[in-house]
Amino acid sequence: MYQHHPLIPGFLFNGLACGIKKNGEKDLGLIFSERPAVAAGVFTQNWVKAAPVILTQKKLEKKKCQAVLVNSGNANACTGKKGMDDARKLVSEVAGLLKIPSELVAIASTGIIGEFLPIRKMISQLPPLCRGMGSEKIVEFAQAIMTTDTKEKIIYRQKDIKGKKIIIAGIAKGSGMINPALATMLGFILTNAAIKPTSLLALLKEVDEVTFNRITVDGETSTNDMVLMLANGMAENQPFTKSSSEQTGFKGMLFEVMEELALKILQDGEGVTKVIEIRVEKARNKEEANTIARSIANSPLVKTSFFGEEANWGRIMAAAGKTKYKIIFDKVDLFINQIPIVQKGVILGSKNEKKVQKEMTKKSISITLTLHQGNQKASIFTTDLSTDYVRINAGYKS
Repeated sequence: MYQHHPLIPGFLFNGLACGIKKNGEKDLGLIFSERPAVAAGVFTQNWVKAAPVILTQKKLEKKKCQAVLVNSGNANACTGKKGMDDARKLVSEVAGLLKIPSELVAIASTGIIGEFLPIRKMISQLPPLCRGMGSEKIVEFAQAIMTTDTKEKIIYRQKDIKGKKIIIAGIAKGSGMINPALATMLGFILTNAAIKPTSLLALLKEVDEVTFNRITVDGETSTNDMVLMLANGMAENQPFTKSSSEQTGFKGMLFEVMEELALKILQDGEGVTKVIEIRVEKARNKEEANTIARSIANSPLVKTSFFGEEANWGRIMAAAGKTKYKIIFDKVDLFINQIPIVQKGVILGSKNEKKVQKEMTKKSISITLTLHQGNQKASIFTTDLSTDYVRINAGYKS
């Protein structure tokens, strides 16, 4: 047993290799709740959606789920009727093996777009996948959902709330095609808490907006992104509502789990050497602040200058100025790691520039752009863009 991973009452896991990945690594995972769980999900905003996304979105309309089958190495996206039939067949097989209704089985896939699933290989490994489940096998599951990730991503929080031990676990995969557009990878949030069905989706959306929606690696969104949350009620607490989750601290726990997962995705981004926070302050409204922050965060010129450890503040200014929102450059201040480099649109001199240049060697960097146009602010977390990112994605399919 992995001592650093506490058990989540009522949840079982497994992960194994079924032959999707050519390298023989784990590529098929399963989450099972011993009782039907209240469930909610947020999904990719990409207009091109994979079969498992469409199928799972439909299933979650009933706000219940008991099992989630996940494969990596093949996205089952852009695969037409066969892709949907394959997803339904897998769901049906898992439901039969677990002796639960098929409407309680969700499915997720990640990997290469445009190829059919090796359905026979997958079905042949479903019996051992279901038989071998264990409460301690969360690491095997986390490994089975990885693609270009270099490490599994698992986060826990535990708290006594009104005499009940409440546990939240988060598992995610993602290191490329990460961009703020609802759920931006595969993520699974599991809790033994009881939560009212009407509150769960609202709570998940609210926390998602300030965690996963604040990260971007490359400005891309996937066809397969989803975050599912399952609450099985095994803690036997008075069911949380959206308001009581805030009062009791459950919402704070959920935020910590999801934010830490989001940052783990950035830190494990493809070829990443730096994690950068972009803060835009004193904007006229939140949309303006968000748009400008994302424009900077997704600029290849800004990102490559950070990889090269160059204090090229002109690229930051240019990226901030290319949106539909007007910036009065003569009012703008710019700080890098709290060191002022531009004041009212003017460079502060070589002394400050040299200080900033030293900061560029650090692994964690913050940019603050103060517009002096209002009182709203926003922040986005991003990464640099390295030669390794190009190498990984140039040869991804092969």
